[in-house]
Amino acid sequence: MKQSRSLLALVAATACLAWGAVAQAQVPQLINYQGRVLVAGTNFNSPPSGLFKFALVQAAGPTLIWKNDGSAGNTEPAAAVSLKVANGLYSVLLGDTNVPNMVVLPSSVFSKSDIRLRVWFNGGSGFQQLSPDQRIASVGYAMIADTVPDGVITGAKLADGAVTAAKLAPGAVTSAVLGDSVGLGSASVNGQLSVYRTTAGTPAIQLTGINNQISVFGDDGLEQARMWGPDYGELLLNNSLPNNATAVRLTAQGATGGQLDLNNTNGIVRARLEGENVGGTLTLFQADGNTGAILYGNEGLGSGALSLRNTNGSARFRAFGGPSAGSFSILNETGTETLAANGAGNGNMTFRQGDGSVGLNLLASNGTGGGGVTVFRDDGTFAGQLTVANSSQDDGYLGLANRSGATRLYARASDPSDSQGGYMGLINAAGVQTITLDASQSGSGRITTQVLSITGGSDLSENFDVRSESEPPQPGMIVSIDPKNPGELALCRTAHDKRVAGIISGAGGVRTGMLMGQAGTKADGKHAVALTGRVYCYVDADAAGSIEPGDLITTSNTPGHGMRVRDHSLASGAIIGKAMTTLDKGKGLVLVLVSLQ
Repeated sequence: MKQSRSLLALVAATACLAWGAVAQAQVPQLINYQGRVLVAGTNFNSPPSGLFKFALVQAAGPTLIWKNDGSAGNTEPAAAVSLKVANGLYSVLLGDTNVPNMVVLPSSVFSKSDIRLRVWFNGGSGFQQLSPDQRIASVGYAMIADTVPDGVITGAKLADGAVTAAKLAPGAVTSAVLGDSVGLGSASVNGQLSVYRTTAGTPAIQLTGINNQISVFGDDGLEQARMWGPDYGELLLNNSLPNNATAVRLTAQGATGGQLDLNNTNGIVRARLEGENVGGTLTLFQADGNTGAILYGNEGLGSGALSLRNTNGSARFRAFGGPSAGSFSILNETGTETLAANGAGNGNMTFRQGDGSVGLNLLASNGTGGGGVTVFRDDGTFAGQLTVANSSQDDGYLGLANRSGATRLYARASDPSDSQGGYMGLINAAGVQTITLDASQSGSGRITTQVLSITGGSDLSENFDVRSESEPPQPGMIVSIDPKNPGELALCRTAHDKRVAGIISGAGGVRTGMLMGQAGTKADGKHAVALTGRVYCYVDADAAGSIEPGDLITTSNTPGHGMRVRDHSLASGAIIGKAMTTLDKGKGLVLVLVSLQ
């Protein structure tokens, strides 16, 4: 856009382009631009300094192909250049990076025709674009260089290093020019070949004789790969981080042979593959550099091995492939082996205590055609064994030993008569079997012992079906023989009932001690009825007076309830037992010692 006449006026401008197709060391890559600026018709003077923005555009644009601050887009530059202005005149070297907010002016800009300079100026009232855009013309020495006759520049006229790869056309140097070989340096001078491509002004590829080295560089000028071999072959690959640390190292001179290192972002090795003479190894390292795991091709046993380490780098798990069968071991925090397994033969596993003594052996075969487990105490003495046999001669066996190592409890999957029934024996201190549990004694289970102590209840009961025409039978109620249903019982409903049979067990928190019955026969039922022992019984103290301990109890007219015996002649044959607690009046529970009379 045109500037306001009242604000700015561009009176005169001259431009000089310092550019050419010769070596950049001889021709500056700069444009010297001079101009004049007026504010309100008066030459502008500094201070204050004038603020300028510059851009190159082809013809009328709109594409800006270069801006003084290197910013992108087709808008005016974001950052301005501060220049001194005297009597309206100012001067600037475009592309001079010594000037704040000025970037390099690349030669590619002038591969296009009709390049023009666009200027914005701020004299204190904001930036405005000056018009018109100024066209850039050829400078004198550039035009003279174009008239140099072909073939007049000889090698004597060229300085050492003046002709670089950038000045040679693609394909200009052929094998016919170079001959069969190219020599860089001599026997007393180290040769070097640099191939440029990077934007950092450094070689992309460099061949250096002093280190027997080939290096590849990134666009940032940092070495990314190196192959060298003063004494042995080695390949280095570096990362793209600011530290340019080595990420991969492949060397022919490891401690025991060829070696491959994979490093972390700081160049510290975290995985190492080695080609040892006795067998290759793979080592993995922890974050602090301690060894975390090692995989061996041969750890001295003629086979592969694996070692897993703790946070301090000490071995805590080891697995071996041989020499003939696989095995593994686990170590505790002190380095003592506490678990070991061996696949030789039928396989076995050993669990050790903290001091290394055996605590448990697990065997796939114990010599009887089946697996087994042997348990030991802290002092290493035998504590017991479990055998799971699968042959026709032997069955499963469990044995527990006392502290002297003598078996005191054993269980077998068949009894000694080989009736294929479960069998258990408990042996006393003298070595005599005093308790026997036999699941198939004469076709039925049997417990054999001298003394049987029952602690779960206080009565001897049998299972009966109990009939009731009104209220359901409850624990503590008195029942009598049911004449209409052989083998069954019914709630008592009459006083002095001579068919009285017992009391339903379980009232008052006192459970059945021993329960008898035979499933599937008349000697079975849903209710446990106490025939002897101590049980709580419902009584009616209002029927025949209060009840005191020692009173005989007989049936009453209250269903399922008893009462105190007042007339012994009437109660003869109808007594259920003797009271052991008191009930002054009403209905309630009384503890009764069951004794049918």
